[in-house]
Amino acid sequence: MPHTNLFLNLPPSCDPAEPVLLAISGGRDSVALLHLLREAGFTQLILCHLNHGLRGDESIGDAAFVRRLAKKYGLKCEIETEDVAALAEKSRVSTETAARDARHALLLRMAEKYDVWVVLLAHHAEDQAETILANLCRGTGLAGLAGMHAVQRLDTGLHLVRPLLHVRRKAIDSYLKSKRFKFREDSSNTSPKHRRNRLRHEALPLLNDIFARDVVPQVLRLGSLAEQDDDALQRQALAFLTAEGSVKEDRSLLVTPELLALHPAVSSRVFAVWLREAWELPGIEHDVIEAAMEMLAPDGAAKINLPGDKHLRRKAKRMWVE
Repeated sequence: MPHTNLFLNLPPSCDPAEPVLLAISGGRDSVALLHLLREAGFTQLILCHLNHGLRGDESIGDAAFVRRLAKKYGLKCEIETEDVAALAEKSRVSTETAARDARHALLLRMAEKYDVWVVLLAHHAEDQAETILANLCRGTGLAGLAGMHAVQRLDTGLHLVRPLLHVRRKAIDSYLKSKRFKFREDSSNTSPKHRRNRLRHEALPLLNDIFARDVVPQVLRLGSLAEQDDDALQRQALAFLTAEGSVKEDRSLLVTPELLALHPAVSSRVFAVWLREAWELPGIEHDVIEAAMEMLAPDGAAKINLPGDKHLRRKAKRMWVE
C-alpha cells in the first residue's frame, strides 16, 4: 500500500494540479509532508521558509537545505529572515508567539504574491496532543480543547490545512527511514527552556507511565469530542444571531426574552461572535464575554470597557459598541 494512502488527509479543495503553499522548516515533519505530497502528484508546491534568526549557523543551514530541496524538485521557493527575538521583545510576547506570528505574516505575503490561499502545515498527532494539554492547563474552553483544526480559515483569508494531524510521529520516522530521506535536526527541540518540549519529553511520557498506556489517542479523542460539541454550540449561536429581530441594521444587539432565555453556553458564543464579527473587534477573550453577559442582569452595568479603547453600552433593550 502506498505511503500516501497511509498518511495524507486532504480536503477536496486541495487539488494536486493547483498551486499550494507549503510551510517547510527543513525538519522531519515538513520534509516528510513534502515527499508525501510529491508522491500524491502535487507538482506546483511553493516552499515557504522563515529563518527565525534564533540558532545562528544552524538556522542558515536550514534555509540552505530547503533551497536545495526546491532546486532538486523544480519547485518555487520563498525564504525570508526575521529577528524573532527582537520582535518578541518589541511586541511583549513569548518567542513562540512571535515566531508563529512571523510565520503567518510570511505566509500571508506569499498568498498575496501568488494569489494562492491554501497553506499546508505538517503538524501531527503528538503536536495535537501537546496543544490540547497546553490549552487545558491555561484554563481553556471547548474551542481550546479541540486543539488545532485539520482545516482552519484565518481572518486574513488563509486556509491552513494539516494533512498529518492524526498521524503519529513514529509513523513519520518510519516513512523517512524507509525512503532514506534526509532532513534537518533542530537542536532547540530538546531544550527544556521551551514549554512544549517539556510537554513532549516529560509530561506525556509521565502520563503514559501513570496510566500504563499510550495516552495520546485518548487526548486526541477528547479533542475530537470537544470540537464536535463546540461546533454544535457555535451553530446555535449563529442561528440566533441570524434570526430576524436579533441584530438591527446598525449592528446593535436587541435584548429580547429569547436572548435572556439562552443557555450560558450559547449566549456566551452569541456575544463572542457578535463582537468579533459584527463589530470586527480583536482581543475578545473570556473575561470580556463574561462581563458582557453580566450586563444582561437587571442590575448589570450599563457600560464596560472593550479592547482598543472601545466600550460596550446597554440602554433599555439594546446593546451596541462605541
